[in-house]
Amino acid sequence: MDIKDSVWSFEGDYTFFQIPKFLEKLYALKIDQSITLDFSKIQNIDTSLLSFIFEIKRKAKLANQKVNLVKIPKNLVDLATLYGVQKFLK
Repeated sequence: MDIKDSVWSFEGDYTFFQIPKFLEKLYALKIDQSITLDFSKIQNIDTSLLSFIFEIKRKAKLANQKVNLVKIPKNLVDLATLYGVQKFLK
């Protein structure tokens, strides 16, 4: 996850094995502005990514900030639809 200003770019794999290191990075960050999550360079994913997105949104909400998701890949939308949480990707 590459963070530049308010844009967080997701690159590479975001599966059960990678998410813990991204969580550590998230917990060390202070969210003091609205952020955009850009998924244009993401590769392999599983449902762990959904949990990670929800954690980002939770932390942002606690800081009274908004999260905007862009370039959401079809397989992430499909997973969210399967679990009935697609409305949270908006």
